[in-house]
Amino acid sequence: MIRVIIVLCLTRSSFGHDAPDECSTDGECMGLVQDDAEAQTSLLQLHSHVTPENIKPYYWSSRGGNAATSSYVPYTAPTDFSPGPSWVWKNEGLEQVRFSPLIDSDMNIYVCSTFRIRKFNSDGDLLWTWHTAEEDGSMSTSPALYKGAILALPQNGQRPTAISIGMGDGAINWKHPFENHQTGGEASSLTVDDDRMFFGANDGGDGTSIVVAANASDGSYLWEYVAGDIMWNFAASAPGDGTLLFSSNCGVAFRISFDGQLIWKTGESYPGVNCGCGGGALGPNGVFYAEFNRPESRDDGFVAAYQVTDGSLLWEQNFERLGGEQYPAVGKLGTDGPLAVVVALGNFANGQAGGANNTVFALDAMTGETLWHSEEEPWYIPFSAGENETHGEGEGFMCRPDPQGIPVIASDGTVYASSSHGGELRAIRDTNGNGIIEDTDVSTFETHNCFLNSPSVAPGMLVAAPCWGPMYVFKETTQ
Repeated sequence: MIRVIIVLCLTRSSFGHDAPDECSTDGECMGLVQDDAEAQTSLLQLHSHVTPENIKPYYWSSRGGNAATSSYVPYTAPTDFSPGPSWVWKNEGLEQVRFSPLIDSDMNIYVCSTFRIRKFNSDGDLLWTWHTAEEDGSMSTSPALYKGAILALPQNGQRPTAISIGMGDGAINWKHPFENHQTGGEASSLTVDDDRMFFGANDGGDGTSIVVAANASDGSYLWEYVAGDIMWNFAASAPGDGTLLFSSNCGVAFRISFDGQLIWKTGESYPGVNCGCGGGALGPNGVFYAEFNRPESRDDGFVAAYQVTDGSLLWEQNFERLGGEQYPAVGKLGTDGPLAVVVALGNFANGQAGGANNTVFALDAMTGETLWHSEEEPWYIPFSAGENETHGEGEGFMCRPDPQGIPVIASDGTVYASSSHGGELRAIRDTNGNGIIEDTDVSTFETHNCFLNSPSVAPGMLVAAPCWGPMYVFKETTQ
């Protein structure tokens, strides 16, 4: 059995009660040896935010699943899409959905569109709908579940306002406008950890170049860190030790403290340069994985692995003619499978000769070697599915998605991939472990609407929300 060393630095604030015996109250810790499956579960519990009354974790609390943004879940969901969804929210108003739905500890689902957040129970009953106020504008930043509330960040023009919404009734707990900051229209996200919320801001240019920290209890401003390098669709990772990790879309990785001090920065810096939409994700092995392009060619994608301790490079892989326009997923490919980093690489839908191509790669997390890959059919149309039909009819504006959504890894080794070309939702698993994805290893559900982000997963349930059209919920059935 493969074993990994995990150092958990837990203080009293991590769980709201006394620290474990292994750690002193000032954060001094000892190393704990755990099986891989136990380590993944510990990581989920550490980063899945809980209410004070209920210690059960939220199953999908923010973009990437949790504050680590690993897009790994230690449970399974339906893998055969042929029976169709268990229920559907029709989205008859053609509202744009840019974010992965959130799932709480009771399997309730929260779906966020440009101006609204809706709460459904697991059977599809609508429980409440919240609408942004006119003065607060629209939502282009993915919200997060934290301690019984949904934290959202709508923007009016470019001024963001942090809002806490009660999960129980959809009522506003508090609002805090950030008059001295501005955010863009890209699909960024909130990261919340240890009563702090982090979001991206800019200095008047495109994309995120500043990280802002605020109090998650009232939204009050704490500090900001000026990175200089551009992050697009900004999403940070929190290891749970009082630090924050993130990477630019040109491959520069950062680790800063929760008081805004730089711990390390690695990679060649390109201040103000936009290389694409890629970013990073944290693995359970103390490694941060970045997916990106370089300024000289946005056609070639890169994946790099950095040690969290000091930022040293473990490995880097280059993929020709497939752009690194997304965030990776990190997790074990089954109970006895390898730890893998799964990356979605490809081309934007632009009607190019030969078609736009998408490929999902599973790479060995410690070496970068390819374990398997799965290609989509080429896409020859100059816009993503659903964009031409819905633009101007629904709320918001064109989705303009990345080539693929973020992959998701379930505990049985299934990888869920969402296409931003034709809108296919795929469940992929190398069933016999031969390194070749055959037709029988893939189940596909056609939505005919492009995805901007990943599906969301809870035990026995998968929720998929394309940019346009219906939201689909697949649930395991008992015989």
